[in-house]
Amino acid sequence: MASIDLEQLYTKYEGYYYPQVKVYLGGIDPTEIKKLSLVPVDFSVELTSDYKASIATFSLLGVYEVNIGYFITHDLKPLISLGTDVKILMGHASEVTEVFKGYVAGVDFVYNSDSPSESSIRLTCLDIKGVMMANSYSKRLKANYYSDAVKEIFDSQVYQNLKNSGVVDSISVADTPDKPPGGIPAGAGPGAPDIRIEMAAESDYDFVVKAAKRFNFEFFSIGGNVVFRKAKLNTSVLGRIVPHASIISFDIGYDITGVVGQVLVRTMDIGKGNKIEAKKKNGGTFSLGAKAKPLVTSQQYVYIDSAIESQEDADNRAAYIMEDMSYRFGKLTMTLCGIPEFVPGRFISLVGFGDAASNTFYITDVVHEYYAGGKYTTTILAKAATL
Repeated sequence: MASIDLEQLYTKYEGYYYPQVKVYLGGIDPTEIKKLSLVPVDFSVELTSDYKASIATFSLLGVYEVNIGYFITHDLKPLISLGTDVKILMGHASEVTEVFKGYVAGVDFVYNSDSPSESSIRLTCLDIKGVMMANSYSKRLKANYYSDAVKEIFDSQVYQNLKNSGVVDSISVADTPDKPPGGIPAGAGPGAPDIRIEMAAESDYDFVVKAAKRFNFEFFSIGGNVVFRKAKLNTSVLGRIVPHASIISFDIGYDITGVVGQVLVRTMDIGKGNKIEAKKKNGGTFSLGAKAKPLVTSQQYVYIDSAIESQEDADNRAAYIMEDMSYRFGKLTMTLCGIPEFVPGRFISLVGFGDAASNTFYITDVVHEYYAGGKYTTTILAKAATL
């Protein structure tokens, strides 16, 4: 994806004067069905790189027969059936970009007695994570390593069906640190212990999130592309944001509450009777002055977990906990004219906003909203670990 430049986007989108949104339900544009007069309105698309599902909601007008008093569901079945694939594009003038891919997870029929003609059908759509949250298993997988286990889950028929239906475009799973080069387990051969990974009364979603946290990985889906990879792997800056007319509002804040100078992870190797310990120090800058650093560095977080099986496990867990706690330090909420190029899972750099306010932030959430009257805005939520 090309780097975001607000000045170039202002030109590309013709000053943001003509916001546009298009939605496809089962591959059909509802506005092009000639015998109906459907109008999609009130879009909200929430994309995230955190451990939760991305969600989109919008309404269809022109679905209620006022004179007869019923919703025209018969003609709408190809559009509103649960499980129907959904694609949403947003932009301005003739330029639109895909911002969401998923499926219809919920349908609400909303009647308005004050203005029956404004009665609507409200659709709630989820990405692949919604499907992953629905099941629960207790079983032993074929895989010996967590990344292979994640691949095994995504190779199952339900997710292949999502790919075939267009809800999912691609699934990328990076090797986890427990997998040695070549994938050959130590001591493999006749009589070797069975080290296959188990699922214990958990959903596919719970298992993949557990694996991500275990190795300081992240797991998210953007535009039908599912990613399981090392956290914040893509360190290239998505955009250099400067004060501009495209920005509607922003809130930048810093808080050292809960930020520690060191994480200590401990467990015991019961088989060998040895203590396993890992330390991770916080090397961030927390103030333009010198008073905050001593307060942070004097704080230590001790984590004890019997599920940790090796020194490598302990090192990975310490890295994850320190990164998670460090990124509580800085926060950014910024609302701009609608810009579909913003996506979660990338860094942005704020320049020219003044000392401390100018910083590099990691985008966790992007919210695209489009309402009646043609108002389209994009809100980004981001966090920083240091100044």
